[in-house]
Amino acid sequence: MHIQRTLFGVFLVAFLSLLFFTVLAYFNLKENDSIDRQEKVSLRVLKSIESLYNNLQDIEEGTTTFLASGQQNSLAQYQAGASLYPRHLQALQQAGVTDSQETAQIRNITARAEVFTRQAASLVSQAKHHPIKPGASALHLKSQLAQIKALVHMVEEKERSMLHFADADATERTQRMFATFAAFSAIMFIFFIATYWLINKHLVNRSRTAKALREKEQIFSSLFYKSPTMLSLVDATTGNILDTNNNALGFFGHTREQVIGKTAESAGIFVDNSARKALMERLTQDQKVNGFEMQVKAKGRTRDVLYNIEKVLLNNQECLLLAFEDITDRKIAEQKLKDSEALFSQIFYKSPIMKCISEAETGVYLEVNDNYAQFFGYEKEEFIGKNSAELNIWKRIEDRPMLIKELREKGPLRSLELEARTKNGEIRHISAHADLVHLDGRECLVTAFVDINEQKEADELLKSLNVSLEKNLAARIKEISDYKYALDQSSIVAIADKNKNLIYANDNFCALSGFSKDELIGKSHRINDAVYHSEEFYEKMWETLYSGNIWKGEIKNMSKSGATYWTANTIVPIKDDTGAPHQFLVIRWDITAEKDAEAALLQAFKELEKSESRLKEAQALSHLGSWEYNLVTGETIWSEEIYRILDTTPAQTEPTFLAFMQFIHPEDVDRVKELVRNTLASTTAKSCHFDCRIVRRNGDIRYLFHEFEKETNQLGQREKLLGIVQDVTQERLTQIEKERITADLLQRNKDLEQFAYIVSHNLRAPVANIIGLSNLIKTLAPENPLFHKSMEGLRTSVDKLDEVIIDLNNVLQVRQEVNERKEQVDLNQLVDDIRSMTSSVMTKEKVSIKTDFSDLDKIYTIKSYLHSIFSNLISNSIKYRQANQKPAIEIQGCKKDGKNIITFRDNGLGIDLKSHQHKIFGLYKRFHFHTDGKGMGLFMVKTQVEALGGKIHVQSELNQGTEFSIEFEEAYT
Repeated sequence: MHIQRTLFGVFLVAFLSLLFFTVLAYFNLKENDSIDRQEKVSLRVLKSIESLYNNLQDIEEGTTTFLASGQQNSLAQYQAGASLYPRHLQALQQAGVTDSQETAQIRNITARAEVFTRQAASLVSQAKHHPIKPGASALHLKSQLAQIKALVHMVEEKERSMLHFADADATERTQRMFATFAAFSAIMFIFFIATYWLINKHLVNRSRTAKALREKEQIFSSLFYKSPTMLSLVDATTGNILDTNNNALGFFGHTREQVIGKTAESAGIFVDNSARKALMERLTQDQKVNGFEMQVKAKGRTRDVLYNIEKVLLNNQECLLLAFEDITDRKIAEQKLKDSEALFSQIFYKSPIMKCISEAETGVYLEVNDNYAQFFGYEKEEFIGKNSAELNIWKRIEDRPMLIKELREKGPLRSLELEARTKNGEIRHISAHADLVHLDGRECLVTAFVDINEQKEADELLKSLNVSLEKNLAARIKEISDYKYALDQSSIVAIADKNKNLIYANDNFCALSGFSKDELIGKSHRINDAVYHSEEFYEKMWETLYSGNIWKGEIKNMSKSGATYWTANTIVPIKDDTGAPHQFLVIRWDITAEKDAEAALLQAFKELEKSESRLKEAQALSHLGSWEYNLVTGETIWSEEIYRILDTTPAQTEPTFLAFMQFIHPEDVDRVKELVRNTLASTTAKSCHFDCRIVRRNGDIRYLFHEFEKETNQLGQREKLLGIVQDVTQERLTQIEKERITADLLQRNKDLEQFAYIVSHNLRAPVANIIGLSNLIKTLAPENPLFHKSMEGLRTSVDKLDEVIIDLNNVLQVRQEVNERKEQVDLNQLVDDIRSMTSSVMTKEKVSIKTDFSDLDKIYTIKSYLHSIFSNLISNSIKYRQANQKPAIEIQGCKKDGKNIITFRDNGLGIDLKSHQHKIFGLYKRFHFHTDGKGMGLFMVKTQVEALGGKIHVQSELNQGTEFSIEFEEAYT
C-alpha cells in the first residue's frame, strides 16, 4: 500500500507538472508541428529520391555490363535493381510533397524513370535471346540517367534549403523552450530524488519477483520439452494440439508443424476409436485420467500406451495436459514372463526327465516333479522338507558334497554319471545335469536326471559283442595264415598283376629259380622261361585266365644259373568287384624228377626193348606199361604191366586198340579217340600224350597217363606206334587233394575278404551310429527332445549290430561245422522231407516239384548242409515266383566228367545277370524287393556248397526263370 500511495503522489505531481509543461509547450509545439511535418516530408523526399536514383544506377550498370559481357552476376544485379524499383518509386510518390513546382518535378522524374526502366528491360530481354552490341544502347541509357540525375539534383537542392530554414527557426524555439524546461526540471529533479529511493526499492523487489518467475518458466519449459515422458498440451474445447514435447514427436514420427493446431484424430494415431471414446468418457466423468491403456499407431506400427490426463488453465483457457508412456516392451515382457512361467511349469512338472530343486547347503528338497518321485518310488510329499541324506538317495553319501563343490568351481555340469538308490534299495545308474541358482536369496541346486541303466547294459553288450567278434576274426585270420603257411611250405607260390608282372613270390619260388625277391618283383612272369613252349601256348593260357577260368598245365622253366626244371601249374584268376580278373595266383609243384623219370623210362624202353625182364622190372617199379602197334601188319603187343594196370589177363583181354578203349571211362572215350585220330592224321605231329580215366572190371576208377610216338622206316614211312601207359592214380589223387586245398585256401581268402567287407561296411554303419549317438547324448540335456530320439536311435543301432553279428556267427558256424560226420543222403527222401515241412506254403501257392534222380539217387555228404541248400533254393523259387504263373520247380541229379551235378530250375522272376552277375552270392544282396528278405539265402547256399568242396553256377534271365547247378567232385562224394 505504501508504494502504491507513493506512486500515486508521484504520478499526481508528475501529472500536474506535465500539464503545466504541456500547456506551456503546446503553443510552441503547435508552431513546430507544421515545421516538423515539412521537415519529414523533405527528409522522405531526399531519402526516397536518393534511393530511387541509386536503384536506377544499379539497373543501368547491370544492364550495360550484361550487354557488354553477358555475365550472370550482371544479370543478377539488373534483376535485383528491377525488383526494388517499384518500391523506391512508390516511396517517392507517397512522400507527401505539397509544393506544386516540386510535385511537377517529381512527376517529370517518375516519367523519365519509367521510360528508362522499360528501355533497360527491353535491352536485357533481347540480350538473353540474341546477343547485341552494347554501344548505342548503353550510351542512350547513360544519357537518360544523366537527365534524371539533373532533375534529382534540383529537387534535392530545394529540399535542403527548406530544411536549413526550418532548422534555424526550430533552434530558436528550442532555446526558449530549453530555458523554461531547465527551470522546470530543477524543480522536478528535487522531487524525483526524494521519491527515487522508494520507487527504486519497489523496482528491485519487483525485479527479483520477475526473475523468480522466469526461472520457474524455464523449469517448466525444461520439464515439458525435455521430459523423458511423452507430453502434449491439448485445447479442451476444440481438441487441437497446442504443444507437444520432443519425445512425443519422436515416438509418433511427426514434426512439430505436422501436429500443432491439429487434432489427434486427423494425425491418425488411434487404432480403435471406441477406446478413445472410453478415454474421453472417463475424463468427463472423473475430470482426469490415470493409467488408461490403449493402442496407438506410431511410425506405422501398433504400440501399447499408458495415458494420464489432467485439466489445466493456461491464459484463462482450459487445456488438457496429456502424459503418456510406451508400455509395449513392458507388455511383451510381461507376456513373455507369463509364457516363461507356464513353460517352466510344463517343463518342470510335466517333463519326462527327472527334475528336482533343493537347498545347496542343507540338501532339503524344495520341489520335485512327478517322474523324479516315481523313479525313486516315493510320493512327492515325502520329498518336500527332507534332505537326500534322510531319504538315503545317494549310493555314496559323499557324491552330493562333491557335486556342489564342482559346481562352485567349474560351473554347470553335464552328463555326470552317478549311482542313486531307490526306495526299495535298488541301485540305478543315472546321468545328471546340474547347476546352482539363487531363489529367494537362497543358493539352490537344480538337477535333472536320466536313467541310463539300459544304456550301460547296451554298452556292456556292445563290448562283449566286440570281444566275441575280435576273437572270431582273429581265429579266421589265424586259420587263413595257417593255410598260407602250409601252402608256402609245400608249393611254389607267386602272384601276378593284370599286366602279367610279378607282385609276390614265396621263398620256394626264389630257391628253385635262383632269383631273389627283389629280382622277381615287378618283372614279367616269364623271367624264368626256358623258351620251350610256343607263343600260341602262352596266348591260350592267358585267354583262359582273362576269361575268368582256372588254367592248369605243365611248364618248362629255366633258373638263373641256366638249369631247366619242370613245374605243374595251377593259375587262379582273382576277380575285382566288377568280376574282371585283376590278379593271378600261381601255385606250382616241382615235377622235374617225374619228368626226368619219364624221359629215363622212355630211354630205357628203347635201350632195353630186347631185355624184357629188365623192362618189366622197370615198368613194375614205375607202374608204367608199354605197347607196340605195327601199322603194316596190325599186330599189337602189350607189356605185362598194362594187364596189371587194367586189372585183367591176356586170357581175358585181347591186346587191341578196341579192347583197350572198352576200359576208357565213358566220359573220356570221345576225347581220347579225337586225340589219337588227329595225331595219326597229322604230318607234323610225331608224338601225342594225354590223361584219361579207366574203369576196371570191379568198378574201380584209375587215372592213366598215355604217351606214344610214331616210328618211321628208312624211307620215312610210318611203320610203328610205340607208347607207354602209366598208372598215375596216386599222383592224380595227390594233385586233386592239393588243388582242393588250393581252392579251399582261395575260397577262405575270399571268405576273409567278404568277412572284412562285412565288418568294414555292415558293422561300420551301426557302430558309427552308436559312437555318434553316444557322443551326442553326452552333449544333450535330458529335457532336450533330441535326447530321447538319440536314445531310441542308439537302441535301434544296437539291435542292427546284434543282427549283423548273429548273421556273421551263422556264416562262421558253417565253416566251423564242416567236419560234421558225412553220410549217404537219399536225394528223393531229402526232397520229400522238404515237401512235408513246407506243405502249407506249397498247397497255398500250388507249387509243383518234379525230380529226376535216376542217374544220381544218393550222395555221400553232410546231410544238414545239403538239406539247407535244397531248402533255400526251393524257398527262393517259391518266394520269387511270377504272379501270373504257378511255381514249377525241376530238380535233376546226374554224373558227368567225374562230377556229381545237381540242377535246380524254376519259372520264377529271374535275375538280370548283366547287372548283378558278380553280386549274386553276396551277403545282404537282394534283387527283388516286393517281399521280405535279408539277402542271406544265396550267400549261405554258396558258403555251404563250397564248404562241402563243391561249386555252384547260375543261369537266369528276367521273367524266364533261374537255373542253379551244383557240382561235387565224385571222389569226395
